[in-house]
Amino acid sequence: MQAYHTVVTGDSGGGKTTLLREMQAEFPGLSIWVNFTNTDGITGRDLDDAATVRSVGEARASDATRLNWVTDSPLETARQARTVAHEYHEATGFPTQVIFDEAQNVLPDGEVESDNPVKRMLHEDRDKGLKVVIATQDPSDLEYTPIKQCKFWVWVGEWAVFHDGFLRYFSIPRDDLPTEPYQYVVFDKRMNVLHRAETQEAYA
Repeated sequence: MQAYHTVVTGDSGGGKTTLLREMQAEFPGLSIWVNFTNTDGITGRDLDDAATVRSVGEARASDATRLNWVTDSPLETARQARTVAHEYHEATGFPTQVIFDEAQNVLPDGEVESDNPVKRMLHEDRDKGLKVVIATQDPSDLEYTPIKQCKFWVWVGEWAVFHDGFLRYFSIPRDDLPTEPYQYVVFDKRMNVLHRAETQEAYA
């Protein structure tokens, strides 16, 4: 999962953010959390002592490999994070992971422009060492075409009735989904189960 685009979904309180924190902490290259959902809610300490930055200049100047990029303009920050990721890969040869929690704010269903930076990352940038992680409680709020570029689908916690249309559209087998919070299942693009686990308590 460390090399390919990934969708993380599941009901509220199921453990998505805990899993994202774990992914942020354990990624082998630069990991950027684009933090726009609550600028006071997620801190560097919550993100395994990530360095908090608020501009492309601060991101470029930081020598940290874990960034908590606080912003109120997530699409503009996504564009800048994409540039930083390309520069980092070119300079070091190492990959970059960019995480978008509440991704419906950057890939809204029916409203994604052709130059949307998250869409471009998903379609164009894996060969540049850039991996995108998009997470949402309600995946039906996402534009489906770009997320088809994701190789892995992670379901965290239980599913709810409002997930039903998404489960049918992508043929996600309900019998394989978790039944408890903080459990997760990793599927491939054909919805084969690759891995089952629980989120690590250290990141909760």
